[in-house]
Amino acid sequence: MSAARRALWGSLGTIICLLILTAGLVHLGVPHQPQDYSFLYLAIVAVAAGAFGFSAALTGSLASALLVDFYFLPPVGHLTIYSTSQTVGWVIFLLVCLGVAFLATTRRRHLLALQSIAGELELRNRSLKQAESALQQSLGARTELARTEAALAATRRAETFRRDLLATVSHELRTPLSALLGYSTALVGMSETGPESHGEYPALIAAEVRRIDRLIGDLLEMARIESGQLHVESQVIDLAEAAREAALRWGRELLVAVVAPDTPVLVFADWDRVQQILDNALRNVKVHSETEAAEVVVTYPSSSRRTAAECLVRDHGVGIPLALRTRLFERYSAAGKAGGLGLGLALSRGLAEAMGGALWIDNPGETGTELHLLVPLAPSALQDLASAVEVVR
Repeated sequence: MSAARRALWGSLGTIICLLILTAGLVHLGVPHQPQDYSFLYLAIVAVAAGAFGFSAALTGSLASALLVDFYFLPPVGHLTIYSTSQTVGWVIFLLVCLGVAFLATTRRRHLLALQSIAGELELRNRSLKQAESALQQSLGARTELARTEAALAATRRAETFRRDLLATVSHELRTPLSALLGYSTALVGMSETGPESHGEYPALIAAEVRRIDRLIGDLLEMARIESGQLHVESQVIDLAEAAREAALRWGRELLVAVVAPDTPVLVFADWDRVQQILDNALRNVKVHSETEAAEVVVTYPSSSRRTAAECLVRDHGVGIPLALRTRLFERYSAAGKAGGLGLGLALSRGLAEAMGGALWIDNPGETGTELHLLVPLAPSALQDLASAVEVVR
């Protein structure tokens, strides 16, 4: 319904209501004192203003004033007023009707505006919900896409790793296997001449077999580290004694000097894994540093490291270029060089971290390399250190 038709029907309805009220009052024979029942007319005007707007309220106000004048103000039955006081009262009644109409209409306009705002807010809220739903769907799609891309990247990395592994293993195993084939063939040819003609072939075969065994062992250890299944049996050990034993074991191949305190340096670590890390470090010194000497330094906890002891393997060889230093702990970073898979440092770091420690490489100067192994102190050593700190304080 249009606004004009609504106002017209509202005005007619208001007039009808006023006529019914007036007829009821006349039928009841109310006295000619409009102030006693004028509030009834004001109520109808207010309802008309709230329901249909100012046009219906204005029509109701004028109709109320005319009906009161005609039926209740002397002379009754005429639209004239003899008394000045009654004229003033009638004018006041008309003004009050108009004021009520205006106030009710203003309230209705504000109410409609609020309803419009509420409707607009509801529409916007609905739009926001739809946008949120679309955004969630988009985020879900992006998350799924990111997962797919991550899975694809992981698949590509795994495929690259598989190719590198196959190429490296095939290359590294081909050399000792070829040597084994050659030595064994030579031995077969010499079998008729007696054992004294075999020379150093048995020792060479044994060395190549040990080399293959070490390659396979490194691969298995690296697989356990990457799968989180590496087992370490940490216990209280003397780090200085571990360094001395490693130096003694490598004494035939390197000149290893051990610098360690006279008192035990008790740490909580796996003896065999520490020996494995030191073996890898000293093997790298022999193969890569172009020097025949190394130094193993064991130090007490420092002021910056109160809960760990350090074992340092140092050489004075050619050093490591900065460009290569960041790749040293990558798998197969030195593959094919000096008969190794390039797993030594990566494996050593994994072992150190499995024991709760750390491993890193540093260049002390223009030449030489330092491998730092950090392992946690034993609980008893921590208590002794705490006691010593309290005494100093």
